[in-house]
Amino acid sequence: MKPPPTSTVLQWLQLVVLTIGVLSLFTDLGRKAEVIDSTTADLAELKSIVHDLVKSQVTVAVNDARHQEVLDDLKLRVMDLERRTHAN
Repeated sequence: MKPPPTSTVLQWLQLVVLTIGVLSLFTDLGRKAEVIDSTTADLAELKSIVHDLVKSQVTVAVNDARHQEVLDDLKLRVMDLERRTHAN
């Protein structure tokens, strides 16, 4: 039995190297797809958080305005009471 020619060995080595390269390419693409999916999920969660934060800020602003109106009304009532008390 004679040993295989050098060209046959080189062809097999090229096939092995090419196969490893293709497999590593698919592995890399799979990792990138996983990162993209993870980032997309994180962005969706962040969007939800920001939405809730904006709603709470609007609620706080509206409540502050209502509190200011109540305080202004109380201030006017106290001033009116003081005026009536000093007038007598």
